[in-house]
Amino acid sequence: MELIAVLIMIVAGGAMAVFVLIALAISKGEAEPRAGIPGDREQIAASILFHVLTSGGASSDDALRQLRRVAGNGARVTRGVDVTSWAESYARVTSAPERAQLLEQAVQFAAARREPVPLRQYASLLDLSFGLGFHTDALARLRERYAFEYVDHAKDARPREADRGGGAIPLFVRDESRTAEWLAVLHLEGTPTRQAIIAAYRRLAAQHHPDKFHLDSDETQRAEAARFIEITRAYENLLAIYRD
Repeated sequence: MELIAVLIMIVAGGAMAVFVLIALAISKGEAEPRAGIPGDREQIAASILFHVLTSGGASSDDALRQLRRVAGNGARVTRGVDVTSWAESYARVTSAPERAQLLEQAVQFAAARREPVPLRQYASLLDLSFGLGFHTDALARLRERYAFEYVDHAKDARPREADRGGGAIPLFVRDESRTAEWLAVLHLEGTPTRQAIIAAYRRLAAQHHPDKFHLDSDETQRAEAARFIEITRAYENLLAIYRD
């Protein structure tokens, strides 16, 4: 009987050890950063903010100075990052307040110039907002708080037909008079859910993202910029109307 008890204890101990090893492996896999993306949250944040600054026209030296002096982030910067995937990595290792703080810091950098930001910079802010797990209404609220707009500098002005009353109407007014028009812009019908609106927007935004056309002709850039603004405006308005 004692021998049987010892054997049972050995088997149970072995099973427990295997279970622990499996749990550790799973934990390590979940914590493993994406290939090419560092695990240091400060480095991820610095690289994202650097991209937001340079996409707004800041030189590399000026962007680094702002990171050091304003954000107090002295981490090493990786250039040419994909904002969405890096923001997703940042979101996995930070809390909700930390994610909100990063988005707000990026908005503060964009708004600091006290003039409409280039469309490519606003697109970077959109990518950051999505990657961190927010939706465009969160970014739009920050736009109102810091009082900045975005503009297509290739056309010298935002196309009025892609804006709400030429920009005169504040965000989040539940004006449903143009709902059908905004739904058509996103290729939606009926009464969509917020998730359907988000999915439609992300699909169309990926097709017309300014970064995809920066090497194309001026005419193509202007057309795609106008389309990107149009779908973004429709998306912002629809999220204000359909709150589930």
